[in-house]
Amino acid sequence: MLIALAAALVVRDLFFPQRVSVTAGRSSGGLRRRPTVFDESAAKSLTGKIDQGFDRLVLETGYEFTPAAAFLLLVCSALALGGGLWLYLDEPLAGIVGGVTGLLLPLAVMVVRRSRRITRVREELPYVLDMLARGTRAGQSVEQAIQLVAAEADGVLGTEFQRCGQQLGMGGGVDKALKTLAGRIRIVEMRILATTLIVQRQTGGRLSETLERMAGVVRDRLNAHRQIKASTGAGRASTLIIASVAPIAYAAMFLFYRPHVQYLFDDQFGRLLLMIALILEIVGLVWVFYLLRREE
Repeated sequence: MLIALAAALVVRDLFFPQRVSVTAGRSSGGLRRRPTVFDESAAKSLTGKIDQGFDRLVLETGYEFTPAAAFLLLVCSALALGGGLWLYLDEPLAGIVGGVTGLLLPLAVMVVRRSRRITRVREELPYVLDMLARGTRAGQSVEQAIQLVAAEADGVLGTEFQRCGQQLGMGGGVDKALKTLAGRIRIVEMRILATTLIVQRQTGGRLSETLERMAGVVRDRLNAHRQIKASTGAGRASTLIIASVAPIAYAAMFLFYRPHVQYLFDDQFGRLLLMIALILEIVGLVWVFYLLRREE
């Protein structure tokens, strides 16, 4: 039942997405926009923060999935892998490990997808800034410059500015559209851009020169980031190798030399040690990747 429901939601999101189309100030068939987590205020409770964090992760990947469909996919993946291992090996612990693995694998895919999307945004941002600078230098307003980027830009930022253009076409305010854009793309450069455009509309100033200098700063940051990433590549590779040795070795022994690890499943103390090892492995991986991310 869960698998059928997840498949139905995914098919609906992929082939029948609810989009807002604006032409000449009028919608084609009526305006209907589903509120997302970006329209909500920040949650105060722990469960609310977790829910909003998961919703942001799903939406920031760029997939045409709703958070509900993504959650059902996680549950179905965990049930399929965990249940399959349990039935095949007749081991409850193997089913638990398989369920956790099936739950974490789609999450890892979404995290990698979001990270790559943010990288593309940073690479596209200098060109968008140059386009905004040229538009404002030619005498266009901020609204007209945003519409220019929405019409001319490609990639991830082109799609995001098209959403801003749709909001402006429906009568939305520029400040609200820019704040929503900064909320959808949560990087420092986008927050600075949104703040710069909002302040310029209120106080005035030479916006084109500011945008050109900002484009130069973003390019310098990209070059520095690439140099740091290249210099720390060996460390990241060695970390991945060291972290993957233990799980791969255990999986090989489990599949080909089962008697050597059967004690971990038969004895209560062995199962406890196995669970502790799994938890420590996950904690160590999370901590190492957190440190590597801070270094970048």
